[in-house]
Amino acid sequence: DCRKWHGQHGPMDIAPPLFQQMPEPLLDLKNECNEYDGFMTDSDNPTKQYGCYFVQQFRKPLNKSDPNSESIRASTWSAYLNGISRPNLQVLDSATVLKLVFDENEPTKCIGVAYEYKGQIYTAIARKEVILSAGVFDTPKLLQLSGVGPKEWLQPFDIKIVAENSQVGNNFVDKMASFMAFETYEQLPALPLSFRTFAWLSNSGLKESNRNWTDIQIFLYSVNPDISFDAPIIGYDPTLAYLQPRIPLITFLIYHTQPEASGTVKIQSLSPYDRPQIDHGWQNLSEYDRNNLQYIVNFVRNFTKNMQWGRKYVKQELFPGNRYGGSDILYRQLNLGSGYHPAGTCGLGKCTDNEARVLGIKNVRVADISLFPTQINVNPIGYHPAGTCGLGKCTDNEARVLGIKNVRVADISLFPTQINVNPTYILYSMCEKVADLIIQQHSQDR
Repeated sequence: DCRKWHGQHGPMDIAPPLFQQMPEPLLDLKNECNEYDGFMTDSDNPTKQYGCYFVQQFRKPLNKSDPNSESIRASTWSAYLNGISRPNLQVLDSATVLKLVFDENEPTKCIGVAYEYKGQIYTAIARKEVILSAGVFDTPKLLQLSGVGPKEWLQPFDIKIVAENSQVGNNFVDKMASFMAFETYEQLPALPLSFRTFAWLSNSGLKESNRNWTDIQIFLYSVNPDISFDAPIIGYDPTLAYLQPRIPLITFLIYHTQPEASGTVKIQSLSPYDRPQIDHGWQNLSEYDRNNLQYIVNFVRNFTKNMQWGRKYVKQELFPGNRYGGSDILYRQLNLGSGYHPAGTCGLGKCTDNEARVLGIKNVRVADISLFPTQINVNPIGYHPAGTCGLGKCTDNEARVLGIKNVRVADISLFPTQINVNPTYILYSMCEKVADLIIQQHSQDR
């Protein structure tokens, strides 16, 4: 199947997780998967998109001719940039793009970007196009600061409208993620938090009966007991950690991958150094979103209570607790309890001046979180945000921003909708497609 459905010569190498010896709990889990649509030997097989699987990773073999070669973690740097020397490529780090630059005689024609580097302002002039790859938050921010976006968002800052594009910063979508934590009878083999070994893909059936359309993703983690048991669990008080015993636990990371809710990313000042205002749009969840979250929670609870694996290894639920349902988890994280991020007791610009010097006395500055004049809002996101410059909405079908000339987008903000799985390899493929479109267009221009 791997040779049938996977390419053999691309720059990014994919491999299953490496085990010197598969831990017994994982082997037991694999053997019990028939109850959950069976085990998938290759999770990227398009003929079967649901079931249990070991999460594949980007890994680069040190010797491609040796099937047993050791491998290292692969990335876009190791795949695309390492060792490349080209006269048309210059990478400038620690530089900040400030805005797009437009032709004075043709106001919608982009001719380059202004950027700051080591305290100096420069302008980079494009011979053909400007490619925006600043990501789901900063790509729409740069467009809005440059006068491209919804008119009602830009007018309060007296930004000159270059092109009114209502989709810039709209349609912000992300997976809804939360955690469920369980105490186990014994310590299971600890896995690094970045090493999400075992996962489920499934369909709640609440919106789409086709089993290959999945809207649920669940990852299983095992946490080292040397870490305080409540530290990795949202909802527990880390300040009481010293009172708690070191107990073994597992954590399920649960994803609602196709939420109906969407939000916005919009500028909140004229400064390119300020973060944009991010609203997930999760304040009022739809019935489908609430029911899907509840379905996932019930799925995990049934697995830990009624399946042989759960009865063998799981002692009790720690978080959120049996009295809470699926949407309650999200509600508690968004609205209830201390987030353990107190701030503001020596607010910048109030208790102090704007350089953190305490007002009324000399030679005293504040340098801690009490400086924060307001609380910082953090949501339980799925870390796969997308959609703020959606293909076919904010851009045309070749990723060119509508309303202006010579600007394309090549990052995850192009995704017009959320996807059901981790987006990395799809994002790489999409950016390669955008590169092909650029080459194709300018080859024809010669």
